[in-house]
Amino acid sequence: MSSSETPELILHRWPGRWNLPSLSPECIAVETYLRLAGLRFAAEDCRTHYASPSGALPALDQNLDVVGGAVPGDTNRDPNGTLARHRIVEHLRRKVRDVDAHLGPDDRAQLAAYVALVEHKLATTTAWYQWIDKDRFAKHTRPAYGAAFPAPLSHVLPWMWRRTQLAGAVAVESNDQRVRDGLRDAYASLASKLASTGGPYLLGAEPTSVDALLFAHLAYHARAPCMDVARGIMKAFPALVKYVEDVERSLFPTPDGGNPGRGGSAPGALDSSSWREPPSANARGRRNWWGRRESGFGGDGEEKPLSAMERRFRRRSRWSVLIAVGAVATYLFAGDVVTIAMEGIEQGDEPSPGDDDDDDDDDDDGVEPNHDEDDDEGSEEVLEE
Repeated sequence: MSSSETPELILHRWPGRWNLPSLSPECIAVETYLRLAGLRFAAEDCRTHYASPSGALPALDQNLDVVGGAVPGDTNRDPNGTLARHRIVEHLRRKVRDVDAHLGPDDRAQLAAYVALVEHKLATTTAWYQWIDKDRFAKHTRPAYGAAFPAPLSHVLPWMWRRTQLAGAVAVESNDQRVRDGLRDAYASLASKLASTGGPYLLGAEPTSVDALLFAHLAYHARAPCMDVARGIMKAFPALVKYVEDVERSLFPTPDGGNPGRGGSAPGALDSSSWREPPSANARGRRNWWGRRESGFGGDGEEKPLSAMERRFRRRSRWSVLIAVGAVATYLFAGDVVTIAMEGIEQGDEPSPGDDDDDDDDDDDGVEPNHDEDDDEGSEEVLEE
């Protein structure tokens, strides 16, 4: 696929950090599924979920058909992208490529059980130390998510997203010890399953959709600085460490280009000719940011579809406007506060007769800015060789 050709699959994700493909385990899970299926796709980093065409991350753009956002009438909260990931994977299984097609009834029952285990134990641990634990959030998560924004947005936006996480974390365990105990039990069960099947994947020699989700959380536990507790527990289960190393080595390209990985832009990646439902020439486009409907591919009399650069520009325009408005409003507000404070100080420098006591009180009204320092320790390699 040439650089000028519009990709048939575009994965919109949170940007990568800490030697991980993305800050979000749910985005890593979708990318891992695409690579397990050997599909050709392009990845586009979004600084915020507002920059996504669906308003949520992860999101999948398939020939102008966006998957991952909320469906009409759906009122469920999705602060960490779990529902978006589920919608994307189900869409890929039905219409593009199903990595679970080879499973029999018994294996499908095991698949469902282990997906539930990962979602209820590993994902709970990830959310706890990434967002709920206040100290780890302030030290690691907030600087990572706010790195793309200037102050004060680099502080305000991550804290707003944390409030959303707290409001939606109804299933999270209530204390740190329960989280640790649940994670240790889950690790033991997963390591036992890998030993019984012989790997290299959880259910045997062939990958399944649970491997995408499992690898995403295990890799996050192994590399994210905020997951130091999970990393310490994982060291007691070398089979899980080996699992992460093997899956990463087989699927993801290396920075030096020595290993192209699988899927994505790697040679031999599968295009739409191998999809379960190849795209229709009369497929309806989606509405862009300006409210106009983008045309589909093919068909007489239809408009030429927008290029990838044009669609990216229009999608990001909204967020650029919001950033500009927020920065101007912050500047004006901060300027008014400082002006009022300086006026109070100047008035105190020229006291009128009989008002010495009042002026002394006014001298204490000055506003002293509070400068917070980011404590971003950067990427941290944690997998043991």
